[in-house]
Amino acid sequence: MASPSPDPTFTKEEIKRNLFKSPNVEADRMTDSSSALSLMNRLQIDYEIEMSRKLMQKDDMHEQRLKQLRQKLKNLSDDDWMYPSVEKLLGLS
Repeated sequence: MASPSPDPTFTKEEIKRNLFKSPNVEADRMTDSSSALSLMNRLQIDYEIEMSRKLMQKDDMHEQRLKQLRQKLKNLSDDDWMYPSVEKLLGLS
């Protein structure tokens, strides 16, 4: 028995081409690409916000460290009178 042959008026390539050109498939492709673009934009925005937040946090930590160092310097200069200078101990002055 011979298998039934497909309709001879359309080739496989034409059927595939027509199938993938159908309005539903084209609409799905456009929706998928716009969804993907929207997702990529959202991810890019989230990434940039996170990087900005980390940079601001780093700046805040730097400011806090500078404030601590200034306080230590002030404390050292307040206590400076209690100790002889290093130059005097080494005999340089």
